[in-house]
Amino acid sequence: MPLSRRDFLTSTAAATAMTAAAAKAAELQRIGLQLYTVRDPLKSDFESTLRSVALLGYREVEFAGILGPDVRQTRELLRGLDLTAPSLHIDYVSLRNNPQTSFDTAIVLGARFVVCPWLDQSQRQTVDDWKRICEDLNTIGELATHSGLILAYHNHDFEFADLAGGARPYDLLLSRTDERFVKFELDVYWAKKGNVDPASFLRAHPSRFRLVHLKDVAKDGSTTEIGNGTLDFGQIIDASLQSGVQHFFVEQDYSPDPMRSIAASIAYLRHGR
Repeated sequence: MPLSRRDFLTSTAAATAMTAAAAKAAELQRIGLQLYTVRDPLKSDFESTLRSVALLGYREVEFAGILGPDVRQTRELLRGLDLTAPSLHIDYVSLRNNPQTSFDTAIVLGARFVVCPWLDQSQRQTVDDWKRICEDLNTIGELATHSGLILAYHNHDFEFADLAGGARPYDLLLSRTDERFVKFELDVYWAKKGNVDPASFLRAHPSRFRLVHLKDVAKDGSTTEIGNGTLDFGQIIDASLQSGVQHFFVEQDYSPDPMRSIAASIAYLRHGR
């Protein structure tokens, strides 16, 4: 059956978007993976999972909790697989209460960034709570520089929801943290869930973002493989590169087959298919 004009235009637009995303992705020298995506395979077989990640073409990884039985052995494993770990997620309480221990772990892995990935709801109820969080991040970030590291903050959607009085937490983070000591990792999925256009937000704050999570939004609002959802990754990657982003990590929070999902996402980024 011949395509209708509407179907032809729709398919042409989709193909153009895929081509644009692949063209922009070609500018990425090393595509990374946030390892939370493959947390279950890592628990089952740490070394084999990292080996599979490398074979798919990922060249960088970002750790989130699962570091292997010995951190030094993990770094040697990464070297043998031509992988690097430029970034490491460390929980807020550990960064606040035991910063040097956290920094030492990052240094052993060869990381340059330590990222605060999440804040418990009890810690972020009011404007005053967020002001204290900003003070903590400034302190942790300054300490990180003494170890040759950079602190970054990773968002979800709650940072874009107004508090009582209309203050938006992300605006407080941007205005009350010192950009010498605190950078940001934009999770584009959660930004979109917070009704923020990721590309526009990146362009609006070019000095603050150094890392990005590439994660697509399915039509039902869930996470999905890159290219299967609604985000324009050509625009996002272009804005990221213009804004000084240095590292890109594919992530998918939930998948029935995470290895298949990460294979599909990197294939789309490379080839638009």
